[in-house]
Amino acid sequence: MPYKLTWELSGVYRRYFGDVSIAQRRASFDEICGDHRFDDLRYAITDYLAVERYEITDGATAEMAALHIGPLRTNPRIAIAAVATRPDIIAAINDLKGYGFTSAPYEIFDSVEAARQWISSTSR
Repeated sequence: MPYKLTWELSGVYRRYFGDVSIAQRRASFDEICGDHRFDDLRYAITDYLAVERYEITDGATAEMAALHIGPLRTNPRIAIAAVATRPDIIAAINDLKGYGFTSAPYEIFDSVEAARQWISSTSR
């Protein structure tokens, strides 16, 4: 799998690397949301900096946006941070946010350190 999940005290850090498909992104989403620790999460950080190829379609973006509805109702206290510098990935994240299904605070940063600073300043 081109991702690694690291469960932390109050959150989860997901790092994508290499070639990342839509199915693999969905698998990582399902793994996080299906974990017994999900309801206690206060943050999720997704690091896209090591991605080489990133599969994107409008339909998959819409589906992923809609898939956030249930988990964010189950855990409305979570804050979401993305770490990305590639324009295509940033555009896909902004498209996902644009559907309006993601009620949680969701920001994009250019470094993991900046994302962690924002997370620590966001008390939920």
